[in-house]
Order: sequence, then C-alpha cells, then structure tokens
Amino acid sequence: MSSANKLPETEEKLDSKGAVFTLPAKKGGSAAKSRERDGKLVTRLRKSGLDPQKLLDLALPSTTAKSVTKLRHRLMLVGFFLFVALPSVAFSAYMFLWASDQYHSTTAFAVRSSNPVAATEILGMVMGGGGSESTTSNSYIVADYIQSQAILEDLPEDIDLEAIFNRESSDFLFSMGSDLPIEDRLKYWNDMVDVSFDATSSVIYIEVRSFRPEDSVKIAEAVLERSEILVNNLSESNRRQTLRYAEEAVARAEARLKAIRKQMLAYRQETQEVDPEANAQIAAEMISGLDKERASREAEKATLMGYLDENSPRIRMLDQQIASLEGEIATVRKRLGTGGSAGETVDRRNNLSLRLADYSELTVEEEFAQELYVTSLASLERARQEADNKSLYLATFIQPTISEDAQYPGRLLYSLAFFLVSAGLWSVVVLLYYNVRDRT
Repeated sequence: MSSANKLPETEEKLDSKGAVFTLPAKKGGSAAKSRERDGKLVTRLRKSGLDPQKLLDLALPSTTAKSVTKLRHRLMLVGFFLFVALPSVAFSAYMFLWASDQYHSTTAFAVRSSNPVAATEILGMVMGGGGSESTTSNSYIVADYIQSQAILEDLPEDIDLEAIFNRESSDFLFSMGSDLPIEDRLKYWNDMVDVSFDATSSVIYIEVRSFRPEDSVKIAEAVLERSEILVNNLSESNRRQTLRYAEEAVARAEARLKAIRKQMLAYRQETQEVDPEANAQIAAEMISGLDKERASREAEKATLMGYLDENSPRIRMLDQQIASLEGEIATVRKRLGTGGSAGETVDRRNNLSLRLADYSELTVEEEFAQELYVTSLASLERARQEADNKSLYLATFIQPTISEDAQYPGRLLYSLAFFLVSAGLWSVVVLLYYNVRDRT
C-alpha cells in the first residue's frame, strides 16, 4: 500500500460564517457520532471566542494561508505601482518635458531716515527695539504691503498680470489661469514674488519669477516704484502728524490771545480810558499837590492869626481856600476809592481802584497769552525742522536684475518631493491595513 493510501481520509466542514476547516474522516459506523461530536466542539470554540479555522491553520498549516499571503503582497505591489510609481513617473515626465522655464529678477532696498541716529541708539536698533527713530517698523509695513492685495490694485495699468503669468499656456501647473478671484490672484502673486526681510540690517529682498526675463524685471521695477511711493506717503504722514500737534497748540494760543484782546477793547470802550494806571498816577499827583497847597494855606493862616482877628477878611479867605482844597482832595480820593468795606456795592465805572484791578487782571492775562503764543510759534518752527529731519526715503542698492538662464522650477527637487510624498502616503495606508488586520 502506498504512502498516500496510509493517510487518514479527511472531510471539509463549513461553519455558520462560511469558514472552511478540515476534520479527519471517521471509519465505519462511528462516522455519524464523530460528526456530531465535532459539531459540538466547533460550537463550544465559537462560544469561547475562538476561531476554529485559525486554530486549524496554526495546527495544520495549509496552502490556503500561503496563497492569501501571496495575493496580499501582490495587491500591495500593484498599489505601489498604481499610486506611487506610475504617478511619480508621470509627474517627472511633466516636469522635464512640459513645465516651462521661469526666469527670476532680484532687487534689494532699505527704508532709511535722514535724521542721524545717535550712538546710544545703535544698540537698540541691533537688539530690535530701534526707538522712535528706528525705521524697522516702516520696513515691516513695506514688506507686508508687497504681499497684500493693495499692491495688486496699485500696480500700473500697463502691467497685465494675467497676460504675463499665462504666456506659457501649456504649463497648466505653474500658469496663473484666467478670471480668478482676487484671493486666488493674491495667492499666486505671493508664490511668484518672494519677499524676505532681514531685521538686523533692515534690508528687504525681493525675487520675482515669470516665464520671460523682461517680464520679471518689469514687475520688479513696478514693485520698487510702488514701495517708494508708499515710503514717501509714510514720510508725509509722519510729518503731518508731527506738525499737527504744534499747529493745534498755536491755534489755541492765538484764539486765547484774540479773546483777551477783545476783552481789553471792551473794557477801554466802557471806561473810556486807555490806561487806568496812568490815571491813578495822575490822581495821586493831584492829591499830593492839593495836600501841599492846603498845608501852605494852613501855615499862612497860623502866621496871620498871630496879629489878625479870626473875623478879618484875610483869615476868612484863607479858611475858604483851605475848605475848597479839602473838598477837592476828598473828590479826588473818592475817585480812587470809596474808603468803605470791601463788600460794599459801588459803581465800578467811577471807582478807579476797581477799574485798575480789572485792568491789571486783563493785562496779566494778555501778557501770558502773548508769551504762550510766542512759545507756540517757536515750538511749531522746531517741529517743522524735526519733521524735515525725520523724512523717510528708499535706499535701493540692488536694482532689478535680468536673468540669462532659467533657475526655476526645480524639476528634480519637485519630482523627488512628489515621489517621497506619494511613497509616504502609500506606506501609511499599508501600515494602517496591517494594524487593523492584527487587531481583528
């Protein structure tokens, strides 16, 4: 008997899930009972959470598992070919055969101020602070402006970006396209116009790429021109802001001086006198002269009383003169003041002391307003000088260059990057498959 006949006969069974497993065949009349015991064994294994087919595969390796493994490996290779190798070859062929050459133009400039920077401020500029005289913040403004939508709207009309960036219509990957919204145009602009800012030297580097060298130079020159206009506007705005406060101070001082002078004019028209101080001085001199004359008359009367009678005509005449002088002195003193209490209500027009007090207040206010006005004018002149010294300008030390050889796109670099990304995605999918398979 051959060795093949010595092997025990087997039979195949299907579980409820359709899995195929192999059981040794039984001989004789005990085959039915053996099948019944085997069915109960399979049921118990399922209830315990075990897979009979996997147990049989572990105990009796078969060609089925090997064939499944080979099929899985073939599918992985087919997936690598379809999703990694073939797209990478197609992309590389496009990059080397259809992608158009791109020519670059480079320019560099810096925002500078005409105001000389003190030696104590150099350290602050290096550390990034810069102080009030630093132009770093204005440089950041220019760099952001070049990358914003505003520059697309400010470009000259003779620069048609859609025509410039669509000259190579066959290169659909790197061309701009037509009828794009402003957001997509800005995104493409930032891809083709590279702006970098060196905070240490405050230098802005710009690199423009297009499909023709002259187009790149034209765009770079337009960017340089718009940047210079922006810097001039910033300088003028800074100048106006510096002068605005000084001009407002002068306007306030001038208005105050005019108001005080109007009050002084109204006072003089009401009192009908130019200078109450001069009138007070005249009144004081009059009182002094009247006092001297009264004293002279009293001395003369005292002398005559030694040998004349009180009823003599000479004595009566002297008494009348003395009384008249005292009346005039009282009148003049009444013009200076009433001699009453401070709270007494008097006519200010007839009271020289009150008029003099009002006039002194107006004089002090007028002098203060005039000094303030003169000081404001001097401050305005200094502010103008400082504004002129703080003017900004664009210092261009690399004019837009013209390219003789195409440096872009990086065909090998793009092809290698595409292959690595595709291979990485394929590897992630394979690892996820094995992870799910091991867990189930």
